Amino acid sequence: MQKKIIATSLLGLLAFAVTPVLATEQIAFSIFGASAYLNLCSTCHSGSKENESKGNLKAGINAAYQKDKFGLSTLKALVTTPALTCTLPQVLNTTKTACITPAPTCVPPQVLNTAKTDCVTPPPTCSATEVLNATKTACITKPPAPVKNTKPILNPVAQQWDVQVGETLIIPLSVVDDEEDEFTIVTSKLKDSKLNPVTENDAGLPSMDFEWIPAQANVNKIQAITFQAKEKSTKPALVSNKVSVKVRVWAAGDRNAASITKLNVMTSKFSAGILKLAGNVKFNSLLTATEIQSFVAKNLDLTISDTNGLIDSLPLTLDKKGNWAISIPMISVPCDVTLAFAGQNASRRVVGCLKTAQSKMNNILAANDEDHDKNKKHDD
Repeated sequence: MQKKIIATSLLGLLAFAVTPVLATEQIAFSIFGASAYLNLCSTCHSGSKENESKGNLKAGINAAYQKDKFGLSTLKALVTTPALTCTLPQVLNTTKTACITPAPTCVPPQVLNTAKTDCVTPPPTCSATEVLNATKTACITKPPAPVKNTKPILNPVAQQWDVQVGETLIIPLSVVDDEEDEFTIVTSKLKDSKLNPVTENDAGLPSMDFEWIPAQANVNKIQAITFQAKEKSTKPALVSNKVSVKVRVWAAGDRNAASITKLNVMTSKFSAGILKLAGNVKFNSLLTATEIQSFVAKNLDLTISDTNGLIDSLPLTLDKKGNWAISIPMISVPCDVTLAFAGQNASRRVVGCLKTAQSKMNNILAANDEDHDKNKKHDD
């Protein structure tokens, strides 16, 4: 068989004029390639005679084989790979270089796994509303998406509130929460204030009333109060937006009386039968500019009295800064007068009252003398 292979290979070299030894080397070169030839063949062929005499072709081939059969046998042993014998169920791979286990043949609906080593049942195909179960063997209804907790919303209220000292201020606070979580109200700590239990208001929203009873120390002051709704049972406990209000605390009684906090009299003078009075009022700091303007437009009465009672009462005109002035024609005035306006009082001594009193006394004495003379004539 070996001779046959070599002879067949040599047929391709008929055109070359080579020695028998060189012919064998060229056969090896053509079979194994340049790299293998240089690495393997040169060891055995280095001592061969390359200038062997040429004979006829057949004799040359035979001589080449006889002279170089040791080299060819060695090369054949180096490159020939023995055939593998596989143990069932393994078989040779396509290149016949290794034994492999063939992939199993699966019976539908089973299919090969990704490693192609076993048959598996593919997971079912689920609808849009379904998902695979944990073992991926069946479709189950898709669970609802987890609900994201959102912050509560504290609804707005009026920004300004008014209350008289001793009265109860009530501020209703309602909350919107998409998850309807329980809540409480976090607010400023005020003496005599409290939060009532949660109820449902007319709009169907949970509501909590804030109550506060201001004391005398709070009169004519503005109390700032803040509110926030805070969830009670969630983690983390989310907090709402902040709502801020201002509360004006008024003195008890008529609001007009609370609109000014002081009546000042700067001028009180009587001269030539005219009582001149002038001064100003101090507006309550709680009043807004609009409220001051409204109060001034009322022209409330100023009353003047002494220890014997009311002397006069007349409308008092104020300017926007609270200044006022008035002139009253009078025959006489007492030396001490008391003025009252919008619940505020002020007492002053009248400049010029002594002259008035002396003139009045002279008039009384003159009248008495006249009466005495009349009576004397009558007696005569």
